[in-house]
Amino acid sequence: MVKVLEIQRLGKVYRGKVPHRALDNINFSINKGEFVGIMGPSGSGKTTLLNLLATIDEPSYGTIFINGKNPHSFSRNEKAMFRRNELGFVFQDFNLLEMLTVEENIILPLALNGETQDTMEQKLVKVTKKLGIEKLLNKYTYEISGGQLQRTAIARAIINRPSMILADEPTGNLDSKASKDVMEALSEINRTEQTTTFMVTHDPVAASYCHRIIFIKDGKLYNEIYQGDNRQLFFQKILDLLALLGGDNHLSMPHS
Repeated sequence: MVKVLEIQRLGKVYRGKVPHRALDNINFSINKGEFVGIMGPSGSGKTTLLNLLATIDEPSYGTIFINGKNPHSFSRNEKAMFRRNELGFVFQDFNLLEMLTVEENIILPLALNGETQDTMEQKLVKVTKKLGIEKLLNKYTYEISGGQLQRTAIARAIINRPSMILADEPTGNLDSKASKDVMEALSEINRTEQTTTFMVTHDPVAASYCHRIIFIKDGKLYNEIYQGDNRQLFFQKILDLLALLGGDNHLSMPHS
């Protein structure tokens, strides 16, 4: 299997009067086409890990390889290019630009790369059709629903065909219907495009769409479970592990 992400002995210590070890000796890898979730209590190190993968923050020790390259060894400009070309980002609060239309938001990464109008048009049609938002292109972000906003953000994240999508609580601001739509969209893109996806979530229903969940506690890897063939069973395992970790989730089973 082709490894898209490889993390070796990764650690992050925040210096201060009382140094805080946010991550300690993290080791794992993700193969091409995998959909991996990361879960854990608040303050467990999930966001720190995502920020290190996104090259927004620097590790204190250890290495991160994305497609065999260590982006933390790059210059600032090289890092910016790497982020734009290799990574797609999906955030809880969408991070779309209000003064731009849906279409303009989606093609922004292509425009920044100086792609031709024809190329942008072709990619836009393909990606918006896949996400069912082709009728929203001329609308502004304040004119559409939360679920449509998140699908617009996903379209922007994948239009460059990145090596990996980094999703941070992508259903955090959505109701259950919109959450289901967004997770089905991410799952479908992962399946049809083989887009490797790494998602931080606290939502067990969203997590049940992943192939594998890595649990983290106090900055250390705690456990790992695989979906297998039965999503309902996987959902139950997720709930059981979250209960062990100290989360209390009274949620109903997901519907396939």
